[in-house]
Amino acid sequence: MNIFVSENQVKEILSVSNTVNLLEEAMKSLSTGKGFNSPRKRLPASYNGGNLHFMAASWPEKGIAGHKSYVVANGKATFVVILYSTEGEGLLAVIEANLLGQIRTGAASGLASKYLANKDSKKLAVIGSGFQAETQLEAINSQFNLDEVRVYSRTKEKRDTFVEKMSKKLSIKINPSETSEEATDNCDIISLITSSPIPVISDKQITKGVHINAAGGNNWLRSELSSSSIKKFDFLSCDDINQAKTECKEFMEATEKGITSWNNIHELSNVIDEKIIGRKNVEDITLYESLGIAIQDIAAAKYIYDQLK
Repeated sequence: MNIFVSENQVKEILSVSNTVNLLEEAMKSLSTGKGFNSPRKRLPASYNGGNLHFMAASWPEKGIAGHKSYVVANGKATFVVILYSTEGEGLLAVIEANLLGQIRTGAASGLASKYLANKDSKKLAVIGSGFQAETQLEAINSQFNLDEVRVYSRTKEKRDTFVEKMSKKLSIKINPSETSEEATDNCDIISLITSSPIPVISDKQITKGVHINAAGGNNWLRSELSSSSIKKFDFLSCDDINQAKTECKEFMEATEKGITSWNNIHELSNVIDEKIIGRKNVEDITLYESLGIAIQDIAAAKYIYDQLK
C-alpha cells in the first residue's frame, strides 16, 4: 500500500505523548543492534547559503527503512519522510514532516527527561517560545507531575502568546519570566529550544540536581551552552555520537579544548537499554544534546502509516 500523508493527517494521528513511547522503542533498538542510523548530511542547495539535508535509518526488526530530507533556503524549510518496506513491498509512504519533526523533537526531550531527570521533578523551565517549544513542554509534562512551568524568550509578545496558548491546551499554570535567570531558578528540568549562536544560559544557572535538554542547536553554528559549562555535568549524552561529532558545537569545542572527551559522552539509547546508568543520585547534573536522528522520524512515520493502512 503506497500512500501520501498530509500535514493535516499527521496532526490527526500523531500525539506528543504517544511519540515518546515510539521513540523509546526506536532508540533502544540502536543499543540492541536491531536498528541502524546514519547521521545527517548537508549539501549546498543555493548560492545564498541554502542546504539540502538528508538523514536515513533502517529498522529491519520492524520491516522498515527510510529517510527524511529537506531543503532550507531563504529562511524556509519543507520536510518530507520517505518510508520503505524491507520485506519486498517497496515504497510505503511519502509523509509531509514539518509537524512530525516538531512532535519528534519534543518527544525526544520528554524521553531523555524520563531517564535522566530526577523522578520527582516538579519545576520546568523552557528557554525559547517558538513552535518547537510547544512540544518540549507538552512532552515533558506528559512524563512528570509538574506543578510549575516558566518560560523565557527574548520577545515579550512571543512568550506571552506561548503562555496563553499552552496554558489553555494543557490546563496548567505557566509563568512568563523576564530573564532566563528568573526562569531557571531552582528548576528541576531546563529545556533549551532556540537557534542562538551563543549560550542562552550561564554556567551559574546549571545547578545541582538539574537535567538539561539542549534541543535547539542541531548544527555547528549554534551553541545554547558554553563549552566551559560541560565540565559541570556529571553525565553527558546525545542521540548519536557520530552525528554529534559534526553538529554539536558544545561537545566539539569541549573535546577540542580538553574539557571532556568523546569517551565521556554517551548515547541515550544505552541508558534506555540499561547498559549504562545515567543519573546516579539526586544531585547529579545531566545533559541531553538532542540533534534529531532519522530512526526517530521513521518510527513516527511507521506508526502513522500503520494507522492509515
